[in-house]
Amino acid sequence: MLTKRFLELNLLGAEWVNWVLVIASFIGLAITIDRLLLYWRTRERFAALQSGLQDALRGQDLAAARSLVAGDSLIRNVLRAGLDAVGRGEHDPKSVEEEMLAALAAERTRYDARVAWLTTIANIAPLVGLLGTIIGIVGAFYGLGQAGTTQSAGNPQVMSSIAEALASTAFGIFVAVPGVVAYNLLKAHMGVRLREAESLMREILANLARFESEDVQ
Repeated sequence: MLTKRFLELNLLGAEWVNWVLVIASFIGLAITIDRLLLYWRTRERFAALQSGLQDALRGQDLAAARSLVAGDSLIRNVLRAGLDAVGRGEHDPKSVEEEMLAALAAERTRYDARVAWLTTIANIAPLVGLLGTIIGIVGAFYGLGQAGTTQSAGNPQVMSSIAEALASTAFGIFVAVPGVVAYNLLKAHMGVRLREAESLMREILANLARFESEDVQ
């Protein structure tokens, strides 16, 4: 009984599977565009920021260092947390580092939001396409059984089911590939930003002793 019900479900065709893939592809595209806009809006001129920050720190000019990290970007938000701690009179390297690490964790959460959906879509899209293939093959074999051996070769229903099955497989792969590419590129770019932030965090910690001898506000 259960097998018969499952067969009846398969005979509905794989059209709905293709619509699932269409929806998944639009979700992946929307997430990719959203993340790219965030990355573009918060892009950073790292070399200029690094040079200016080094000069300000070595000159014990906390106000200039703070002005350099004004604005919204992953690196600036992390460095601003450390410089604000120094401005409050905190000179313990461990405490200042913890302030920046906390800000870094918050920024990673913001930048990584919804990115995991891309790899999820990339992983399940081929499986969904395979489901459509199986449904199409089941329909084809059912059509063969109904038509009989004499009519099966030219039966349009059989040929349509086979074509539908192959289309679902191809569509699943088509949806998965952009998801994998987008996920890898976003994670790679995120890795670059994290390394740049870590580099400037160490710059602040290395120059922290310069502010210990005076009360910098």
